[in-house]
Amino acid sequence: MTAYHQLETRFRRIGAIEGAISMLHWDAAAMMPAGGAAARAEQLASLRLIAHQHLTTPDIGDLLADAEDECDELDEWQRANLREMRRRRVHAAALPDTLVEAESRACSECEAVWRTARAQNDFAAVLPLLERVLRLEREVAAIKGEQLGRSP
Repeated sequence: MTAYHQLETRFRRIGAIEGAISMLHWDAAAMMPAGGAAARAEQLASLRLIAHQHLTTPDIGDLLADAEDECDELDEWQRANLREMRRRRVHAAALPDTLVEAESRACSECEAVWRTARAQNDFAAVLPLLERVLRLEREVAAIKGEQLGRSP
């Protein structure tokens, strides 16, 4: 199996994990009982961490390098797909696991509080959680900016 085909297999698995994340997020927004927010935040953070770890494992970097060496054997779509795989890996590799997990958890917790606070027109209840999300997003931007040689 070529390096590119091994990457396709790996990224299909990552896509399946991300699909599960999407379903859990949809369920949290549409059907989840009110008492499930903390458990759901933990589930989402765990799955996002697993997806991140799959993207950042060293052998993915090796496979990307090998696939780029085989680029002449790939069609136009596969070359574009390989560029997207590389882009996703570069962005993921810039971030530590702990930050990915913390950002996911903070977003989930903030959204759960917002759902209740919105109905009660109580922005003050959301503000501390939103400030935490913004602090973490700024940290993500700063790290990516530094790692990728860009402005946050």
